[in-house]
Amino acid sequence: MISKILLVLDNPLYLNDYRKVGVTTFLFPLKGFCVGYREYSLDEINKIDVSNKYLLVNRVLDCKDIDAFKKIIANFQGIKGILFEDIGVYQSLKNVNYSGEMILFQNHFNCNQKSIDFWLDRVNSVVVSNELTYKELEYIASNVKGEIVLHLYGYNQVMYSRRKLLTNFYNEFELDKHDKRVIEDKATHVKFRAYENEYGTVMYSEKIFNGHKLLNLDNVKYFYVNSTLINHDLLMSFLKDVNRPLDNEEDDGFLEKETIYKLKER
Repeated sequence: MISKILLVLDNPLYLNDYRKVGVTTFLFPLKGFCVGYREYSLDEINKIDVSNKYLLVNRVLDCKDIDAFKKIIANFQGIKGILFEDIGVYQSLKNVNYSGEMILFQNHFNCNQKSIDFWLDRVNSVVVSNELTYKELEYIASNVKGEIVLHLYGYNQVMYSRRKLLTNFYNEFELDKHDKRVIEDKATHVKFRAYENEYGTVMYSEKIFNGHKLLNLDNVKYFYVNSTLINHDLLMSFLKDVNRPLDNEEDDGFLEKETIYKLKER
């Protein structure tokens, strides 16, 4: 199943390590159009020698951003596909001569069969929300009309803000600025990993999500692995043995515990 992994390449120096364990497909956050990841320019991406390249565009874009995105679409040479969050990206790709794959990747959305099937009529695949239980994901994988993408390993994205939350914090308290920081809620003592760039801030979970149980599911196009902020040795230990016991820094998210988004009907 390692061949089905879609891995965010956080550091090109580790590329050969990933290849040695069988990873062949990589996701490159596109510079200027992403937040919460180490970004790559198109020139950098073109120079990296891997056969299966996907681009990530996860920012919510305004009209100016969409116009800038349209101008560079023609330069997407050797790109297998694009994972995107903003529907404006989908509309832009529809209106140009783009022949690559489109995969919808909206954190916290696409958590039921009907919404996923709606998009599978329009795109090549959909990244399913990983705030679902194993049974719910099993049902979705067995019943949707096409292949899906499932989160397999990495810090979960808790929230995304277009504001520079860390910068505001450092300015308010006159502290030295860093673009990555672990912060703790004083009331609950829950920790978040903040990652900021000029386009906003992403808050990641305290624990690394380890969803190795999902490898048993069928109808999966890719298993998404986000290497962002993860110690390389820990990630490699997972890739070499996905069924090893969970490390102290890992948990299985909501796979075995239901999360309630709204009050249940009486």
